[in-house]
Amino acid sequence: MPTLALRVAGAVLALAGLSGCVSRGPIAGQLQVPGQPPERVTFTYATDRFDEGGTLSVALPSGEQFTGRFVQVTSTSAIETIGPTWSSWGPMWADWGSYGDTWSGGPNDVWTFRRNYSGRVIATLFGDRGDMIRCRFRLVNPPGGMSDGGTGECQISTGGKIDAQF
Repeated sequence: MPTLALRVAGAVLALAGLSGCVSRGPIAGQLQVPGQPPERVTFTYATDRFDEGGTLSVALPSGEQFTGRFVQVTSTSAIETIGPTWSSWGPMWADWGSYGDTWSGGPNDVWTFRRNYSGRVIATLFGDRGDMIRCRFRLVNPPGGMSDGGTGECQISTGGKIDAQF
């Protein structure tokens, strides 16, 4: 039977291993609103411990605070995971084909969505004043997740755009 010291050491190592699965960090962004000079914004992300998602937040210069979920899309992502983050946003997001993506289907076209977005991160953020932000990121190294960096863009429901790099 292991001594108390060995059991405590084992528990500490196990917890350290689990906490290593969570990453946090900043994402630098450049906010562009029509008719206004560009402004810097900084997103903050925190990954979940046991899945391919996490939380993302940002405060805009207007003072509105946004927070929401992100998910890293894989070839096996469930529609239940993708759907609340991405589908049903309507024609407002139809021009995102310029991002180099060929997906233009609706929420019923999950197979095409997974194929074209696999290894990328998508997010929907909700503001404390009722506005929304939708983001998509290309990861530098998809197996490494958000902590390995990437680039992306976000659209704000009121008409602005944020280019991001991390």
